[in-house]
Amino acid sequence: MTDVSLPPFAATFLAGGGRDLDTTRMELPALAAGAHVRLVDAGGEELGLAIADPENARLRVLAVPTDNLLKIDGTLLALRVERALAWRKQLGLVAADQAYRLLHGAGDGLPGFSCDVLGKAAVIWVYGEGLRGLGRQLADAVIGFAQLSGAVVKLRARGGADAVEQEVVGKVDDRYIAHEHGAGYEIHALTGLNTGLFTDMREHRRGLPRFSAGKRVLNLFSYTGALGLACARGGAAAVTNVDTSAGVHAWAQGNFARAGFTGDAWRFETGDAIRFLARAQRDKERYDLVVIDPPTFSTARGSPWVLDRDYPNLIAQAAAVVPEAGMLWLAANTHELGSLTKLALKGLRNANRTGAIVEQGGLPPEYPTVVAQPHDRYLQVCAIRLS
Repeated sequence: MTDVSLPPFAATFLAGGGRDLDTTRMELPALAAGAHVRLVDAGGEELGLAIADPENARLRVLAVPTDNLLKIDGTLLALRVERALAWRKQLGLVAADQAYRLLHGAGDGLPGFSCDVLGKAAVIWVYGEGLRGLGRQLADAVIGFAQLSGAVVKLRARGGADAVEQEVVGKVDDRYIAHEHGAGYEIHALTGLNTGLFTDMREHRRGLPRFSAGKRVLNLFSYTGALGLACARGGAAAVTNVDTSAGVHAWAQGNFARAGFTGDAWRFETGDAIRFLARAQRDKERYDLVVIDPPTFSTARGSPWVLDRDYPNLIAQAAAVVPEAGMLWLAANTHELGSLTKLALKGLRNANRTGAIVEQGGLPPEYPTVVAQPHDRYLQVCAIRLS
């Protein structure tokens, strides 16, 4: 284990609860990816134990002296999983075939890792080559404590590339059903990034029925239809789901049908959201609630979509098909965005509309983040009643 002396600012960050140390601001010895590091202050006093993650220019701090742990090993991982599971049990999330986040990075003492339990199996995300060696051990701990059939360990490249390397531990079926709030969702745990259900929207899927009862709903960037299905289950009169992929529409239709929603009221339109809105405005279509959960970045339209640049115009187009007292429900999934409400204001001004914010939200309680790392709270949700 290599000793690394931290400069004062890094030691202060660590003492304040920070767990992802930015190495671009420090002069460090050359550290191989995955090297185990003992962090010390200028006087040689131990401050913590970390894994070197040069791919992301980070030292991932996995233990501090109060943990009373001598090394980073299976024992440490088991303690982290056991504690994390206890919190999810307190939240009432742990039951057979349920979907929830079990591990969320630094907030659960495992910076550089996350884990979603999706029914009978888990998906473990490893966010750097240097952490790969711990991924298998973490899978064993998750399977044991959460009593699962297996787990998929996925190494996600820097920058969020679609391609992932993965290893299966135990038994994981190609397709199976996981449940949330009484609805069953088809899970594809073995297929890259698109497993079928984003657990960070769990609380918002619970809350959408308050706005959707009796309403005509438009669900843009609908993916496997989870937000649209939440509206349908909340009593929506009709839901139109729009996505560029016919494949995910087939997936979404299965989720709707499994919940008992078949027929003409539940539409699945394959195409670009912006073009759909342009046609809807031309044809004078009206939707009481427009749900927008766009990607942060995409080239699906043939030209790059960038959230902070393009979102206001999309909001303006959506507002054009919403009658007075109708609603926009907006989401954004990046800590780099700044304020979603400011983008919403810009979009409404472009549409010559005004509105009142009726709800704002973010990550659910099984997504803990340390106070010292506010950028980890990436999700923003804003519901606006238009006038």
